[in-house]
Amino acid sequence: MENARGDAFRVDINALRALSVIAVVGYHFQISGFAGGFVGVDVFLVITGYLMTGKVLTDLTLDRFSVRDFCIMRMRRIYPALAVMAASSVVAGWFVTLPREYLKHLLQALSALTFVSNFAFDSDNGYFAMAAQTKPLLHTWSLSVEWQFYIWMPLVVSLIWRFASGSKSKISTVMIALQVVAVLSLAWCVWETRSDAMGSSFFSLRARAWEPLAGGLIAIAEIRRRSRGVTKIPWLETGISAAVGWALVVGCIAYPLPESRWPGLLTIVPILGAAMIVGARRWTGEKSLLGMSAIQRLGDWSYSIYLWHWPIWVFALGWLSTRGYGVDGSHKMLMVLASLALSIASHRYVEQPVRLRRDFWTPRTLLTSFSATFALLLGFIALAFLNNGFPNRLPDYLLPAELARRTNTPRDECFRNANSTKKAGETYCNFGSAEVGGEPSAMLWGDSFANQYLEPISSAALANGIHGLIATQSACRPFIDDPVRNSTDQQACRDFNRSALDFVLNHTEPSIVVVGGNWGNALEASALADRLLSSGKTVVLIMPLLNIGFDLPQRWIEKQVRAGGAIGEWSVDAAPDLTMSSLRSEIVQNLHKHRDNPRLVMVDPQSVVCEQNRCYLVRNGQANFRDTAHISNVNAIQYSGLFDAAFRSALHVGTKADQRMD
Repeated sequence: MENARGDAFRVDINALRALSVIAVVGYHFQISGFAGGFVGVDVFLVITGYLMTGKVLTDLTLDRFSVRDFCIMRMRRIYPALAVMAASSVVAGWFVTLPREYLKHLLQALSALTFVSNFAFDSDNGYFAMAAQTKPLLHTWSLSVEWQFYIWMPLVVSLIWRFASGSKSKISTVMIALQVVAVLSLAWCVWETRSDAMGSSFFSLRARAWEPLAGGLIAIAEIRRRSRGVTKIPWLETGISAAVGWALVVGCIAYPLPESRWPGLLTIVPILGAAMIVGARRWTGEKSLLGMSAIQRLGDWSYSIYLWHWPIWVFALGWLSTRGYGVDGSHKMLMVLASLALSIASHRYVEQPVRLRRDFWTPRTLLTSFSATFALLLGFIALAFLNNGFPNRLPDYLLPAELARRTNTPRDECFRNANSTKKAGETYCNFGSAEVGGEPSAMLWGDSFANQYLEPISSAALANGIHGLIATQSACRPFIDDPVRNSTDQQACRDFNRSALDFVLNHTEPSIVVVGGNWGNALEASALADRLLSSGKTVVLIMPLLNIGFDLPQRWIEKQVRAGGAIGEWSVDAAPDLTMSSLRSEIVQNLHKHRDNPRLVMVDPQSVVCEQNRCYLVRNGQANFRDTAHISNVNAIQYSGLFDAAFRSALHVGTKADQRMD
């Protein structure tokens, strides 16, 4: 492990590595005391920035830097163990992963080996993305961010070095340039975290570049001091500074920080702590507390531990869940031991030989091996897609569960994401009888709980000659925006609801508004219906369906595996929590004043899946739901009768109104 001062080894940095990987494992394995353990990744980035920026600048000052040699050095360090882990996860996935998920897993392995998995997981980070616990290679996003830093940082630093004049001036110019980049990155990070409802900044190098640069700037400062004959900074290189740094990092690891809004302003705290530890250069001797053999071994194994712990957790969790077991302390201990054992083996038989036996693992041999591994994976992926994920690997009775889980929301190109953007160019997409011409007579307004009915709504609209518009947005229930009541809602959602309401109220058509959503309280639903009815609109209100509370396809798979065969029907008691009876009753009560108003049409989808105090989660060999609450696309058409009747009622109201006007 090289560093900015040219020493062979830094005990304190290796100990910081050990703490970081312990924090990440503790957090991922849900061990008490590691509520903020995900900051271990941020600390790793500081260490990376310090070591690699120092390496590049030191080599430039000695006139020996080569981008090719730098990339080969990093490939030698990172790629072999990553390739072995990724290949092992592909093999393990063959035995336990459903076909469609397996295809995703293969593509994620490919993205991990090309160091673009942060982009891949960001694109799969939407409302209906698979849970993190089903993605064995999710943790490789940080390696991709790290590698992307390895690409642009040496290029920028070497270009500045080439065109600046004078050794001391070059170092100062590099420092100023990287300071500017770090400030811009931090500013972008804070802005993006607050404005982006999709959480893309979590995976973004733009939002995280300031983290490795915090370490890199310390390395540059050390090199600049040496060039000026200054040995140290008295206020930084002290035991107090190091102690405060360790306290900040440990405190962040233990404290439940808000991961959903990470990175952001609070990320400065662990970054500052790590930077203080690195800059203080205290307790670096082998006889210090940080030099204890166990701590140093964990630091040596930290990369391999990081690589192996997450796929072990994902596959073990899936195995236990399928067999009906929960995860207790003994299971977690076994997973920790398995992670440690595989990491030691990976470090000894993969990492070290490739790093140390350079007579055999020459650059040409490395590139040939990496190319062959990549080509084999690419070929296997092509076969997998040609064979639809090799469904014959698994029992046929499990395949309907995968069919139900297919999560492409209806008319996905028209469904806005949480940032209120969509693929389709028009403001509102059309459904139903758009070809009849004229203004649209209906609009579907709501979130995914409204959009899930788009197929039966479109079918019913077509049958009744209705031309409709789609106004749906992810995680954005329809409501009348209020500056106080909705202050905690995403701004994109508030803007979308305001624009949808303005559009409806400022146009005679659409005269029929179909609304549905994941309302948190009955007042929002009834207030919206009141406003639309008062403006002369006909309101088709979709009542809440079921809140199952668990991933239905996954639980169905587990039940069938334990039963050893297909389960074609699965019904449960219509309990109040399941049917959301309290919310439904409040909505009905609030709208009771409109009971004689024919322009209020209420659609109750529970009548389709529930009867005689039983609700069917699975019927006729098909799942009624694709996750914890949303209906399955497979049999969504079973609700078309409800919407056909609703549209006929709405049109009848319109016809009577026209007759009165005549």
